[in-house]
Amino acid sequence: MKTSLQAVSTAENWPPKEGEVVSFNSQAGRRSGVLREIRWGLVWRDFVLEDGRVIPEHRIEGCPESPTWRRADEVSQAEREAWEERLVYLAESGVDPRDREQTFWAELNQYLAYIYLKFQRTEHESGNQLGGDTRQAV
Repeated sequence: MKTSLQAVSTAENWPPKEGEVVSFNSQAGRRSGVLREIRWGLVWRDFVLEDGRVIPEHRIEGCPESPTWRRADEVSQAEREAWEERLVYLAESGVDPRDREQTFWAELNQYLAYIYLKFQRTEHESGNQLGGDTRQAV
């Protein structure tokens, strides 16, 4: 494990490696932690820290201006269903909903973003604009 804070500021050394210290902004101010793993969610990559906090890639300092996101059509039905099952399990397990850097919020935010992007894509393909009247005449 590397003990010094390393600047991760260019695309050539992005993403940081496991064991590096990463910094991010949270509601409590600037924080840091040791990176345990990077995993893909339904939409973006999550950075899992050694202490269990889960930080979305776009909140990590040094993240490129345009991080890579998955398209909604790249997510299989089985993956979406497994995600929904994890959300139900986490909700039923009594997690503290106020702790926004834990797995429950990471999973919930990914799911909400996925649903939004899927709906937006469907509306765009059908020619409807968001906010417009999508009802059909009877």
